[in-house]
Amino acid sequence: MKANTGGLVPAQDYAGLATVFDKIATFAPPGMGSWGSIARDGAKAARDSNIEGVKGACRGCHDQYKTRYKKEMRDRKI
Repeated sequence: MKANTGGLVPAQDYAGLATVFDKIATFAPPGMGSWGSIARDGAKAARDSNIEGVKGACRGCHDQYKTRYKKEMRDRKI
């Protein structure tokens, strides 16, 4: 994730963020319920140039799924 998103938030690259969030939404792992919805919300926030919404989507997903993702799927290709 970091390699694909790391510089986009500080740069407020909204087009890049929207693209990445759209991609993230498509590979929601099984059993990680609202992952896709959170990513779609992030993409919308990016399209609206809403940096707080973007950060909220990142934070929401990380709070819910980061530990499990790192434990079970870290090597998964994006």
